[in-house]
Amino acid sequence: MDFKIDRAQLLKGLHLASGIADRKGTLPILANVLFKTNGKDRLICAATDLHVALVADLPARVEQEGGLTLGAKQIHDIIKGLSGDEVHLRRTEQNWAEIRSGRAEFKVVGMADKDFPKLPAINEVATVNVDPHTLAEMIGKTIFSVSSDETRQHLAGVLFECDGKVGRMVSTDGHRLSKVERKLEGGPVLPTGILIPRKGVMELRRVVEGRQSPVGLGVKDGQLVVKAEEIGLAVKLSDSQFPPYQQVIPAENDRKVFVPRDGFLEALRRVAIMASDKTWGVRLSLDKGWLSIEADSPDLGNARERIEVEYKGAPVQVGFNARYFIELLNEMGSPEVQLELAGELDPAVVRPSDNSDYLGVVMPMRL
Repeated sequence: MDFKIDRAQLLKGLHLASGIADRKGTLPILANVLFKTNGKDRLICAATDLHVALVADLPARVEQEGGLTLGAKQIHDIIKGLSGDEVHLRRTEQNWAEIRSGRAEFKVVGMADKDFPKLPAINEVATVNVDPHTLAEMIGKTIFSVSSDETRQHLAGVLFECDGKVGRMVSTDGHRLSKVERKLEGGPVLPTGILIPRKGVMELRRVVEGRQSPVGLGVKDGQLVVKAEEIGLAVKLSDSQFPPYQQVIPAENDRKVFVPRDGFLEALRRVAIMASDKTWGVRLSLDKGWLSIEADSPDLGNARERIEVEYKGAPVQVGFNARYFIELLNEMGSPEVQLELAGELDPAVVRPSDNSDYLGVVMPMRL
């Protein structure tokens, strides 16, 4: 194998592929990126962890066809650090790679491409075009409330539902829930929702972020496939059952106030300094004309801040994890949010005041 390629083009593929390569797994080759020529003018750059696979089909000048795998992090760091505009890569004896660019030269240990896992046939999956900005926005509004506990597979992903016109993403870790709906004209028609695992969601966002042209989405044989110009992504879907999220969203929270988003967010950050660093526990209190935020810790001290609101109902006080509110408010773009409370043992609902089909639910905690 012998080829020359524009450094910026190669780096584009390596940046995405290196995030997928599995450096902690038991199969050493999964920590590698596959380079394989495709005719005389294309190079395949691919990576997989057996659950997520990415294939970049890049323009190149191929002198000799063939393939090789190289350590993902090492090759990414090498190419990123080069000063030349063009990279010349050649496979030598014993699956070593010789890399030249400008006055720099590297000789890198590789592994045979024949040992690399078979990649999914991404090009054979039918897809429909959707807006990449909408997808990226929906992921941003839900990814933070995905469970990081891999033993709870039913919570370790984002539920994606779509009827071809409206798309919906929902996530929950059992302590809070996020739900967003957006118009997704021409989107995939999914008779039942699909559960996209956390890593797959994160890689999907990396692929679609910043793109202007529509991206293709398709589902086949238990995989979500994404096509974005030169990039193809395949994500193995979870077969776990996502919980019935509609039952978690309170329908009758009768204590409702409008709160300035920025003021609420900054007050939470200030008061949470005095909360336990394990629980982030704060008390939200609603009383006539005021929303109070309080925290106290035997080891640190206490803090209290009040925000003026239009409220004339009965007083209520509920304990919450401040971090859950902070992460939720960070994703709300409206200048004002609606806070909905019920009793001291009931979850809170937060949504933008402009009713933009986005909401978060935060479960209460005992303080």
